[in-house]
Amino acid sequence: MELKDIKEVLSFAAFRPEADNPAYAWPQRFPKRKSVFVNVNRAHCSWAYLNKKGKIADTGESEGEFSEVIGHLGDQWKSHTEDGWLGISINNRFIISLEHNLSRKKGWEEDIRTNPKSILGTKYDRGKRYAIHHNPETSASLLMACDDSMIQSIEESMRSYNLKTARICCGLFATTSHLLNRIVYDPSYKDQDLIVVTWSHGSLCVLRQTAGQWKEFRCRSGLPTEDLSSIAQIIKPFTDAAESNTRVLYMGDDQNSESSSSIMQMFENLQVTDVTEKNNLWEILGKH
Repeated sequence: MELKDIKEVLSFAAFRPEADNPAYAWPQRFPKRKSVFVNVNRAHCSWAYLNKKGKIADTGESEGEFSEVIGHLGDQWKSHTEDGWLGISINNRFIISLEHNLSRKKGWEEDIRTNPKSILGTKYDRGKRYAIHHNPETSASLLMACDDSMIQSIEESMRSYNLKTARICCGLFATTSHLLNRIVYDPSYKDQDLIVVTWSHGSLCVLRQTAGQWKEFRCRSGLPTEDLSSIAQIIKPFTDAAESNTRVLYMGDDQNSESSSSIMQMFENLQVTDVTEKNNLWEILGKH
């Protein structure tokens, strides 16, 4: 047994979950350790550095494809981690859809990663990777499908710079799941007519919920933040069908952003509640 192994046992480090084990939250995998999150858009990347207390220390962004940006910033990202582990948020080449009656058999969380066909049946595509968020009270689910080829390309680029993947997720899907969980466990929303809106670095989800039922859903990724007409086209069917008592819950990627202000104005006379927190996307990824 090597000295480092003895030290890990004495400090309980040997009993912590592995850095790439998605069954555990980020703080459990990286306790008192620096880490980095990178959000990958089409021709644009953004990132956040977390300090040893799990707090956001700094953020940044750069134009260019991931393979180009990592060439300039790979060493800098690595210097802000303990062992080169990164959290990756995909914000391109994915789709989120509203599905019903997907299997919820025991162990589905592991199966959707390792054997998604057993959960999805004929909906399965071998060229995709999947994630699911179930409505705990109905048969509805949100299904996220992302191109496997893009993920493999990102992983290959990271290996070239001695960086490792602690997590690959979809930032918009994580944000949407987080907000829907808040709604489910808040009694004040239980019987209300809601339009739930999430926005993350150019990707948009809009969901209509009535009495706890998910009725209508639309998603679009890769929207230029200045393309307000395309965003309005996605939102319009929801505002057209809304009653006067319909409430809108909005969560963006950060507080007081110009794109968020433009989106919320599209809901006209409806009551809009912005529940976005500072560094919202990074905070969600850093706590779960």
